Amino acid sequence: MRINVARFAALLIASNCSYEPSLPSLKGPTRDDRILIVAPHVDDETIGAGGYAFDAVRAGAFVAVVYLTAGDCNPLPAMIDDRTIVPRHRDFLKEGHDRIAEGLAAMDTLGVPRQSVFILGYPDYGLKAMLENPARVVRSRGTGDSAVPYSEAMSPGAAYVLPNLLRDLARVIEAVRPTVVVLPVEFDRHPDHASSAAIVPQVLRGKPRVLRYLVHAHRFPEPFRYAPADGLNPPRERAGMSWATYPLSPEAEKEKLAILRMYKTQRRDPHLYLLTEAFVRRNELFVYP
Repeated sequence: MRINVARFAALLIASNCSYEPSLPSLKGPTRDDRILIVAPHVDDETIGAGGYAFDAVRAGAFVAVVYLTAGDCNPLPAMIDDRTIVPRHRDFLKEGHDRIAEGLAAMDTLGVPRQSVFILGYPDYGLKAMLENPARVVRSRGTGDSAVPYSEAMSPGAAYVLPNLLRDLARVIEAVRPTVVVLPVEFDRHPDHASSAAIVPQVLRGKPRVLRYLVHAHRFPEPFRYAPADGLNPPRERAGMSWATYPLSPEAEKEKLAILRMYKTQRRDPHLYLLTEAFVRRNELFVYP
């Protein structure tokens, strides 16, 4: 088969070009806001809403973060840490401890105090199983644990069942009393993110403003690389949804990059390295309402 080189090159260039939809701008946080950012894994809060959180802290708003899991199921960092092809349960557990430490340091840099960072420690890649089988105890495929193994967590030793996760989340909601809740979209391709979108609303009280962020989707972000001068745009197949853009100042963009680069554990994975770099843009995106 003959290949038209010029046509192939044009298609390749087009596939790497961002499109620029016209989106409404999201109003920034104020000092009266009480903001809770829900992160399925340690670093999702910054990927999805780091610039928004930066502006909230600077505006004098109350900002809290809840980590549903410690993100302790990525084999590549565990392999690198222990210099092994087959990481053991203890290697994944170390990964979880390392990620928690990175999250606490990153949030301290952002200006979120330790008492406003809630670590739950439920199973990475296990939230979907918990959601679908509420009474069944789930076993982590990384650490091998069936209960929260982290002393830093809200409920160390709590079995991996949905009622325990809901109980801990309800305690977080009661402590924070959020006026704004930032959480994943329900169509995120990562099962922990999609499950979080279904779990968190079960414990919300009152009528907080809800902003939803996307991390994992087909051909998202475009381009899939560090492109700080570009805009972050919705995936083309989701362009018709109620998106809002949140513009970032150069200062907020710089701070977001610096904080993302504090998450060294996951950035050892080439895909996640590119993913985190690709979210440093001149704006953030949220589905609202």
